[in-house]
Amino acid sequence: MIGRWKRRGNHLATAKLAVKRHLSWYAQLGLAVLLLAVLLGGGLAVYRYGENEGRQSRETLLAVRGASLQAGRAVAELAESRQRAMNLEQQLRLEMATRDTLSKQISQLQTDNGALREQIAFYESLLTKTDRAPALAIDQLRVEALTPGHYRLRATLVQGQSSQEPFRGEADFRLVFERAGRRETVNWPSPRLQLAVSRFTQLEKETELPVDAKLKQVELRVYAAGDSRVRLSRIYDVKG
Repeated sequence: MIGRWKRRGNHLATAKLAVKRHLSWYAQLGLAVLLLAVLLGGGLAVYRYGENEGRQSRETLLAVRGASLQAGRAVAELAESRQRAMNLEQQLRLEMATRDTLSKQISQLQTDNGALREQIAFYESLLTKTDRAPALAIDQLRVEALTPGHYRLRATLVQGQSSQEPFRGEADFRLVFERAGRRETVNWPSPRLQLAVSRFTQLEKETELPVDAKLKQVELRVYAAGDSRVRLSRIYDVKG
């Protein structure tokens, strides 16, 4: 009996030790409500955070899109401005080229007009000069510098009406020039120019001297046919 009681007593002691402590129903309900509130608060915080981030992302996206549109417009305006500048530059070049061409044409027309006036004056004066002129005379002698060593020589010979036969003979130029500090003389051209003057004759020749030669004096000499003596001459001193 005593042994059974001991075993029962041990069993009861063991049973008491195995008993767990339970919370009351209202405590459990409070914990559940608290947990639910924590979960709801965390979810709301996560939602607010996501909403804020989404709003910022949309604003950033809109800002990026706006900046891209502005950059595209700026690039288009820059390309348009460059095209306008190129068109204006081409137009300016055309206008400048046209202006230069017109300026050259006007200058050439003025030169031609002056030459025509000079020729008209020459022909008008020739009507009286030939009446008073002797058998043969050198009316004009001119020298025009073109390029270094290159000169144009012009002369006009007239014959009076007292001579029935045209003058026939030859002519050449005696050129005096300086080169390397020395003065040189040359008779040009060779052979001489053939002349046949009835009322008037114009001579025009272009010389080719060395580039470093500077023409100082020109003498036109006229010879009768078959005669080596100078019939008449005229000297022109080159200035400059």
